Amino acid sequence: MPVPTCSSASFLLREITSADVKFIQTLTQTEGWLQNIGPRGTETEEGALAYIERAYTLPYREKGYGLWGIECLERHVLVGVNGILHRPGIEVPELGFALLPEEAGKGWIQQTGTCILAHAKNVLHFPLLDAYANVDNARSRTSLNRLGFHEIQCGKHPSFDADVCHARIQLFQTS
Repeated sequence: MPVPTCSSASFLLREITSADVKFIQTLTQTEGWLQNIGPRGTETEEGALAYIERAYTLPYREKGYGLWGIECLERHVLVGVNGILHRPGIEVPELGFALLPEEAGKGWIQQTGTCILAHAKNVLHFPLLDAYANVDNARSRTSLNRLGFHEIQCGKHPSFDADVCHARIQLFQTS
């Protein structure tokens, strides 16, 4: 399955590989990641490599999609991740994203999210996409709203150990 492409001169979405271990280790150890997503065992390089295999490589191989790295073309560096997850036991795939703290507020989620939503609709043919954000994560909830997601409900969710807001976007009508 191809990686989403967009007519943007500012970023490239690409698969995360073992060569990105330092970036993944840095991203997953930020305060925002730990507070809103939670620890992933990436404190060591070995742990980060194992996380890349299970959270990135395996979904690419098994599903044809996953979280893609957001590469800033001007600086040739990864600034975050954005993509589609499909958690076991949850019916509708979801949009997920995270940025390095210094990249927040620069429009990366809007730009890449728009591209990923088009990919989900036109390539993957998903009629719906969900998203989850901690109740107290106003920045992510605002980003989801700007992308066209509508909150369904907020509160405890059985798949998360936190109060989260569940949002959904309808990409096309099913008959």
